[in-house]
Amino acid sequence: MASMRDGEGEHYFALFQPEGLIIKGYDHQFSRVYGPQDVLQGVPDEFEGFLTEPAFMMDMTTFCTWKQGGQAWSAGKELEAEAYQLLELLIGKAEFYYTWAQEYYEISLDRSLVQRIFDMEPLDDEMLKGLNEELDLADLTEDIQEIGYPVKRRGRNE
Repeated sequence: MASMRDGEGEHYFALFQPEGLIIKGYDHQFSRVYGPQDVLQGVPDEFEGFLTEPAFMMDMTTFCTWKQGGQAWSAGKELEAEAYQLLELLIGKAEFYYTWAQEYYEISLDRSLVQRIFDMEPLDDEMLKGLNEELDLADLTEDIQEIGYPVKRRGRNE
């Protein structure tokens, strides 16, 4: 499962399962245009557990899309590309994230460091200090292990 909440009510939830991937989201800009009754039509039975999970706030849904096996992405209703703008953080690559993070967190970032992270370059203390001076690799050990991000420690990659 993956999720994002922006602190202002907008969010998305994604559920990865053997049958495929389903993503739903809520963007207040589209709440008067699209609602659950529109976008949740036709969701395959394999994703029933996703639709009934209270934590995913299904009553607040402005887009929903899914992919099963080798099939193309599907949706209950074809929406304008702008309706999926919350997913831009996932698909917008380093340049989008760089711009978004500086604005959202009100910080200054080194664009090249963001690109190195997107390129999955092994994280080392120097890179981390460039992103957040207050953190050490030891602070992130559990998170790094959980997501499987590569780490460079004292001359070797892990």
